[in-house]
Amino acid sequence: MAEFVGIDPAGARRLITSMDDAVQRARTLRPSLSASIAEAGTDWPAGPGAEALDGVGRFLDETRRDLTWRIQTIERVEGATSQGGLRAAEFAFGDAEAARTAGTLAGKRTLAAWQAYQRDPSVQNWEKVQEALREGKGKTVDAAYSAGLLTTLGTGAFAGIFAAVSVRNQNDARGYSPVDLAKAKKDLGPLAEAFASTDAAGTLPKELRDRALGDLPIADMAALLGLARQSREFLVQAGTALAQRSGHREDEEDWNTYWLVKALSQNGEATQELLASGDNATLLLRPEVVNDGGRPGFKKLLATALDKALAPGAGAATLRRDAWINVIKVFGDKTAWPSLLPEPSKLEYFPPLDGQPSDKRYLPGDTKVIPVPSPIGQVLARHISQYFPELAVVWSREHDSLPVAPGEGWRNLDAESVVNFFGGLLRDPAALSPLRSGYGDFLEDLDLGKEHPFGNASTEEGREGQRRAFYDKAVRAGALASLFFSGLHEADLDAEETRKFTVEFLFLPLDALVGGWAGHLLADSVLAGAAASKAVDLTWKNTLQDEIENFLDEGSPEEASDLVDVLVDGQLSAFNASRESHGQPPLGESDLRQLKDIFYGRLEPVLEAALRVRGG
Repeated sequence: MAEFVGIDPAGARRLITSMDDAVQRARTLRPSLSASIAEAGTDWPAGPGAEALDGVGRFLDETRRDLTWRIQTIERVEGATSQGGLRAAEFAFGDAEAARTAGTLAGKRTLAAWQAYQRDPSVQNWEKVQEALREGKGKTVDAAYSAGLLTTLGTGAFAGIFAAVSVRNQNDARGYSPVDLAKAKKDLGPLAEAFASTDAAGTLPKELRDRALGDLPIADMAALLGLARQSREFLVQAGTALAQRSGHREDEEDWNTYWLVKALSQNGEATQELLASGDNATLLLRPEVVNDGGRPGFKKLLATALDKALAPGAGAATLRRDAWINVIKVFGDKTAWPSLLPEPSKLEYFPPLDGQPSDKRYLPGDTKVIPVPSPIGQVLARHISQYFPELAVVWSREHDSLPVAPGEGWRNLDAESVVNFFGGLLRDPAALSPLRSGYGDFLEDLDLGKEHPFGNASTEEGREGQRRAFYDKAVRAGALASLFFSGLHEADLDAEETRKFTVEFLFLPLDALVGGWAGHLLADSVLAGAAASKAVDLTWKNTLQDEIENFLDEGSPEEASDLVDVLVDGQLSAFNASRESHGQPPLGESDLRQLKDIFYGRLEPVLEAALRVRGG
């Protein structure tokens, strides 16, 4: 008989914790109470003794088990209503004992039907197997029912049924297609859900779990992921096995990896753990897996999985960091870059309405190719800024004298890998906006203008502290810009895109300095691509942009210092003008020379190296 249940799982778990504490206190108190009663002898009044605590403990244990069963069940019921943390649904059984008894009987019927089919594999006998399997629909969300079912059915029958259904429904060499799995779900869906619910509750028979991760065909393992929401632990273990067999082969679509990625897209913590361990990130993000175009929505599913695992605050901080380091290493290898490329999308060209400008490159009816940003690249470009401080230190460790070592985990990452990672991202122009936005936030947090570059405190000790703080911030700002700029030239974009990105990146660190002294938000300057001080006319930038563009096309590495001279001189002039416009005295010549040396050292080596890469 169905029973209506409404429960707040989070609140119920807190209540279970309180019950466990009460049981523990009762067990601790019982020996002392019993000894005190014995010592009191006849002075102890008639009535319950220490055994009363045993009754309290039994009551709390029974209540805790019942509440746990209800939580586990309602969290798996499809279509359960939810409002303000409260979930409500109809349960097929009134308690766990009734559910397990019903599951045991269902297991006996299913096993009998399967054994009859093995003796006589007729159509009629197979239909009886199907009838027994489908009886569990809606019931196997109950872990108690499922434990009775699977324990009675046995591991051999479970695997045999999966194999028989596969013969009838799987038409692809490398797993079930979505159409085929939808057909198989009528028979296998209840069994897969039984596996998932008991595994989540810790009652899945060990032999069956070992069989699923060991001897079960890889397509059946993937089907378990596609048919039901499996536990995090099983998803990670099965995912590791599936990742080792992933990748496009000849004309075969890799549906097994599709079901893995779809399951990961619904479980960010499992994705995080999978990426953080072994070679899984390399296997899942390589181009032959990502760019297998025959699976609809695969890239978006993979991007969703990455988003849930890599976003700031997602999951465990250590696992997220380790997952990110592995992802950076993957794209630190240029052979993985094709996984980040935008996809071309062809649209028919229609001329604009009268009076609107027309694109003369196209005629009515022509198609024009518009690149669609890589969903994977967009996720990485949007979330990598959380680690900009650590990546700046990785660069500085190899190129500067910043006396700061990379933090835990980052020591195994080299600057070349980080440069190539940004290079892979920047092959898609859509990555520039989120990277630039994140860099603006990074600079705003640094607050370059807070300390006087050369100190203006009343004591030498105070001035030295200001100088050290400013230099440290300048190195970090320049280090990150250097990573961007070096990555840009590793990306080897066409000339037009390179000129656009180069001007953006070369101006970033010094614009931030101007913005800090002018008292404007860095976001206003960096993200808008203009100088922060509204009182300063930076029209010299237009001329400088032309010089940069020409230089990148025609210059040689040996001439890099000439361009940086022009760039730094112009920015320092703007810096002084900014101070004057706010009533502050300009820096003296010696201070300006020292400031120039600091920023010259940030830009000249990077620009020279970039030109060498481009063959200038």
